[in-house]
Amino acid sequence: MNDLDLFRYLVDGASAYTLETIAFNMAVTTVLGLFIFFIYKKTFTGVLYSLSFNVSVVAIAMTTAMVIMLIGSNLAISLGMVGALSIVRFRCAIKEPRDLAFLFWAIGVGLSAGTGAFLIAVVGSVFIAAFIFLFSKSVHSDCCYLLVLKGNRIQQEAAEDVLKGFGIKYKLRMQNSSFDYMEMTYEVYLKKQRPYVLAEHFSNNSELGVNQVNLVSFSGEVTG
Repeated sequence: MNDLDLFRYLVDGASAYTLETIAFNMAVTTVLGLFIFFIYKKTFTGVLYSLSFNVSVVAIAMTTAMVIMLIGSNLAISLGMVGALSIVRFRCAIKEPRDLAFLFWAIGVGLSAGTGAFLIAVVGSVFIAAFIFLFSKSVHSDCCYLLVLKGNRIQQEAAEDVLKGFGIKYKLRMQNSSFDYMEMTYEVYLKKQRPYVLAEHFSNNSELGVNQVNLVSFSGEVTG
């Protein structure tokens, strides 16, 4: 192979995808993308679930696979794709690092399936999904919250007796009071208790003097 043949090989590429190969790669990518869709929906713990973001994750996996098949081993197309993608500007801010992890997962699936490395895509997705499920369970069973109590006249001792009755470790973080208004913020550690049970208990006991109850996790999720 002389220099001219080598140049033609790098420019024209050596990979030739048939219709069956393209369809199979895209089908595997779609199935794995829907698997990511399912995992994201089942493990979501935020305030508002975004269906459009979850659908976009699947679309990103499919688009990545298509781009990888398009590039193949073609040097000219790969260089042109780099220049084309450098023009794109993404203005959508990712607020949660967890969402960014799902985006990278989708891109990884697209890269693996697009190059035909289906075993890597499947096994890697299973391990990632298992880790996310395990981590989401541990977060729900062991988490710190801010308990915000608002009312006209809150009975502080009675409220703290309720926390002691539930076996909850607490620490008073802030207390604001005026002539006819009080606001108390506790840091509570909920290990086994469900947050909404504690919130309902304060809301249903008028003798405590609590008119409004808010439970906010340190990650910014309103849970009660």
